[in-house]
Amino acid sequence: METSEGRGRVGGSDLPIINCAICNTRIPTHNSSFVDNLPSNLYIDTLLSMVGIKPDKQTSTTPPSTPATPGLQSVDLFAAGVRCMQCKSMCDSSDVSYCEHCKLNFCRVCWSQHIEDLRIQVGSILKQLDVAASRLDHKIEHYKDRCERIVEQISLAADEKINTILEGKAALLKEISELQKCEDMTALALQSTLNEAREVANVALKDEHNFKHDSEKVSVFINLHQNTLQLLTDISKWDADSFVFDKENFRIDTDMTTACDAESRNFVPHYMWRKTSRPCGVGIGPWNNHLYICDTDSHSVIVVERTQAKIVKRLSCQEMLCPVQIAFMKSLGEIYITGQKGSRVGMFRSPEGIATDNVLHHIYVVDTGNDRVQIIQPDGKFVDQLGVSTKHQPNNTSSIWETKEVLCTELNAPSSVAVTSDRVVILDSGNRRVKVYNKQDRSKIMEFGSTGHRKGQFNKPEVLAVDPMGYIFVGDSGNCRVQIFKPNGQLVRVFGRIGHEPGKFGWISGIHVTKQLDVIISDTKNHCVNFF
Repeated sequence: METSEGRGRVGGSDLPIINCAICNTRIPTHNSSFVDNLPSNLYIDTLLSMVGIKPDKQTSTTPPSTPATPGLQSVDLFAAGVRCMQCKSMCDSSDVSYCEHCKLNFCRVCWSQHIEDLRIQVGSILKQLDVAASRLDHKIEHYKDRCERIVEQISLAADEKINTILEGKAALLKEISELQKCEDMTALALQSTLNEAREVANVALKDEHNFKHDSEKVSVFINLHQNTLQLLTDISKWDADSFVFDKENFRIDTDMTTACDAESRNFVPHYMWRKTSRPCGVGIGPWNNHLYICDTDSHSVIVVERTQAKIVKRLSCQEMLCPVQIAFMKSLGEIYITGQKGSRVGMFRSPEGIATDNVLHHIYVVDTGNDRVQIIQPDGKFVDQLGVSTKHQPNNTSSIWETKEVLCTELNAPSSVAVTSDRVVILDSGNRRVKVYNKQDRSKIMEFGSTGHRKGQFNKPEVLAVDPMGYIFVGDSGNCRVQIFKPNGQLVRVFGRIGHEPGKFGWISGIHVTKQLDVIISDTKNHCVNFF
């Protein structure tokens, strides 16, 4: 506190009294150490604390009261008002302004400077806005350029595709024109030959008196008969090529219709059984003539009485996880479904197809995961395997030129097998081929098939069966059809296509041909079993 020295009378004695120059508080002095008893100056103490200096004596929050003096009123010293954030001075509330932006208080003098600082900052904000506007304009321009480039790329790509389609169209039109021209020429030749034969027949019919001997009549008749038979054969074969436009692959497919096609029966199912969700392998029990269906969802084999299409029982066990195909051993009264996981002989990885040889009591298991077909005995003992052979290759680990034997397989994910009296027919699904082996010496007799959608080609074939006459039925699952081949591999018949109606398939998962040549086909995608 600031003081001014004076004298006064306190308590009837003349003692020096110090008056505060700011608040006029009267401070009496009792002895020579009165300075230490003076109250602290709050402003000075605040400045000291701001610079890190603590006052020597403790600041009293309540100033001492002025001693009672005759004729003078006692005034208490107290701090009042609000402190300015800029100059740290205490001001009355009415003299202080509060900034909503900074959340601080300023006195009248500092408020003007603060407002000026805000105005200067507005200029800085304006510059930032100008920079942001320029950056946005640059980005918009870049975005438009990028969109324009993409539009150009789309146009170029579309033009290329259009040109390719137009070129393909021209090639297809040329191909069909050449085919039509060739057939027209053949038809013209047939018409010419037919007209000549008719003229000869008319002449023979009208001028029969010109023949001197009956032998001449017989000779003319024989020649006319032979020519007519040949003509009828040629006419029946004309237009045997069925030209079909494959829209998906944008090409013309030519399918040859053989004589066997004309003689084959029409495959129209007379019944569809829909009491299983995902049927796979099917077979006829040799003991009771019941139909056995592998039901993958229920992890069981359904036994169906065929005449009434009624389920009579379910076969299941704890180890049956996903039944796929089924086979029977009549003499032993056993049914075979799955195998053991592994890669060594006698073990399987993802086995699918299965067949039995009731004469030799052998079981043929398609070891799909190991690309082979294993032959085992009913007790599980390993006998032999098909599709696996040994070959010699250089031994790179040896310094001397040596060879070593390694196992190799010619099968790729086989999926089905059928056994006849002298043959083993394997569906090499991964290679889209059917391979036929000799059952005695395990040698390969022949193979046929390729990848594609035309007749005789396969797309993800799943199952096969062999009928009593040796005809091979292949479930061409990817093409949603069944293809029938002669024992020599010649295509005989193709029936079925994609669909849900009778005679159409979603995914052929099992096929069986009975002794009476009835065909039973399970369709896992359409959840049904078809009877042909």
